[in-house]
Amino acid sequence: MPKFSIIIPIYNIAPRLRECLGSVCAAAGKVKGGVEVVCVDDGSTDGSDKICDEYAEKDERIKVIHQENQYVGVARNNGMDIACGDYIIFLDSDDFFDPDFFKKIT
Repeated sequence: MPKFSIIIPIYNIAPRLRECLGSVCAAAGKVKGGVEVVCVDDGSTDGSDKICDEYAEKDERIKVIHQENQYVGVARNNGMDIACGDYIIFLDSDDFFDPDFFKKIT
């Protein structure tokens, strides 16, 4: 079981999504106890869904949920339903982690 679950609700953010996911993967590589990333695609129509799937294929820590557009609250709740970590972190898809994020909070 991972120490941290990072839940990212995603809706039509393709131009910035790679920066977000890249920063999460880079920061997560330094975590003792492990990290899982739960991407909840909330019915994106701009290719964000495909970017999520692409990252999930490359990194086994990433899980993707695809759902009809139900807005951010439902997306977060659906992400929590499958999260396995001891701690849950919510990250908006237009944000990114500092490379030392986990070092600072652990």
